[in-house]
Order: sequence, then C-alpha cells, then structure tokens
Amino acid sequence: MNTEITDNIAIQPTGWIFFDAECRFCAANRRRWGRIFERRGFVWLPIQTPGAAERLGVTPEQLMTEMWVSPRGAPPLSGVDAWIRLMGHVWWLKPLALVLDLPGIHRLGQAAYRSIARNRYCIAGRCRIVPRPPHPRHRGTTFFELP
Repeated sequence: MNTEITDNIAIQPTGWIFFDAECRFCAANRRRWGRIFERRGFVWLPIQTPGAAERLGVTPEQLMTEMWVSPRGAPPLSGVDAWIRLMGHVWWLKPLALVLDLPGIHRLGQAAYRSIARNRYCIAGRCRIVPRPPHPRHRGTTFFELP
C-alpha cells in the first residue's frame, strides 16, 4: 500500500476574494466567513496587494470601492454580485443567494451593500469623514422671550 503524499500536485483555487485589509469591519468579516469559503477553494487577498487592480482589470479607484471576487475562468464580480457568487458555493447559503439574485431584491441588496461599503470605515470605528461643526444656535430674540 502506497501512503506517500506528494507535493507536486497543484491544486487550482476556485477563485480569489479581494477584501479591504485596512478596514476593521472587512477584516472581521474575513475572519467570520474566511474558513467557509477557503474550504471551497477560495483564496483571500487584500485589495492592497500590489497588482490587484490590474489583475481584476479595474482602476485603483474602482478597486477600493468594494470587495471583489475573481472566480477562476470567469470575469470578476464586486459588491452584492460577489456575495451571490460566494454564497452559491455553500449549500446552506444557496437559498439566500437565489433570493438576492431576484431583480427587485438584487437592486435593494446592491444599494444596501454600496452604502455599507461607502461607510465601512465609520462602521469599524475609524471614520475618515470629517465631522461637521455644531449647528450655531440662534442668538436673536425668541418668540416667547421671558423678562
């Protein structure tokens, strides 16, 4: 009986998941969901990886807007479409993927995803948005002024 394990067999990944490693919210989701998709052959890579934009065929600005999935042998997907593709590989997430892919729900899901992606640094507690100054109070006479 031959029990030798050889290292010369190359295993091709199912695809690559590009996430924002500088975002605590994104990194937490990677920790939460990472193994589920790794077991299905996906490899996680930070979007900050040199050459990621070129590999996906997008501009650096597009790359930073949301997460990306590059399935082997298929065009890259982003946002809710990326999640739909990923969920389709997990039997207990397939029903959710099918619901998210319905026309009206897909549009709502994409809008919700993009809103979260735009505000991901604020969700993670490291908001890059400069807070507005407090609204100045009216210093004039009020309607019911007491003596």
